[in-house]
Amino acid sequence: MSSSLSRMLAVLDLFTNDTPIWSAESIATRLDCSVPTAYRYLRELGDAGLLRGAAAGQYVLGNKIIELDYQLRVGDPLLQAASRPMRDLAQQSECDVALIALSSHHLLTIHYESSQPEMRASYGRGRRMPTFRGAMSLALLSALGKPALRKLHAANAEEARDTPGAEDFEVLNTQLKDIRKAGFATSVGALDTQNAGFAIPIFDSENNVLASLGFVMSLQRFEMIENQRALGRLRQCAQEILLALSSSTDPAGPI
Repeated sequence: MSSSLSRMLAVLDLFTNDTPIWSAESIATRLDCSVPTAYRYLRELGDAGLLRGAAAGQYVLGNKIIELDYQLRVGDPLLQAASRPMRDLAQQSECDVALIALSSHHLLTIHYESSQPEMRASYGRGRRMPTFRGAMSLALLSALGKPALRKLHAANAEEARDTPGAEDFEVLNTQLKDIRKAGFATSVGALDTQNAGFAIPIFDSENNVLASLGFVMSLQRFEMIENQRALGRLRQCAQEILLALSSSTDPAGPI
């Protein structure tokens, strides 16, 4: 049952910017299942509102996802705690501020605050981040234990092979140890050629990594920043997020 459910939910992962529309036949080919099985997946996901028909035999993501996104925005304690501190930091620093979290075997931008309309970044809220590139991803990976990191590396083996410095796990692990020691990660042109990043991991009270928090800025601005000043600002924002998160947690509340 769980295996069948996992395969059905894997259908949702097929819908991307590059391939937003799928047919039962193309799903069957990609998932290596029969066409009747693909149609069953489509029917059940459609009944749940997660997919809808777009044209004859074609399917796109359904409106239920919009409803779930709203519930996530208003109901996730971390997003609620992060919104104001990140917005304030973006305004004060004149840099964009991003929050990245681990989602299954992928890294996902879960919140993004823009500082200026003209800022252009490719990985805003809801976008999967490259697993082994960019300051935000590397900062988060640096906070993972070696077993968790090895598991993530194996789950994204194809991407690792295509990313310089990530092909060999031990080489990647050494790079991340240096980032862990420094307390922050930087990148220049790794995601968008015109931008740079500066990021730190955020830990909960039990020293488990929650997310990474970082600046996205132009290359010109990156050349002018002082690392310790940027680090201090991000750490202050992280403390405010954790304080808000702690105050919003009610142990006596409903489970």
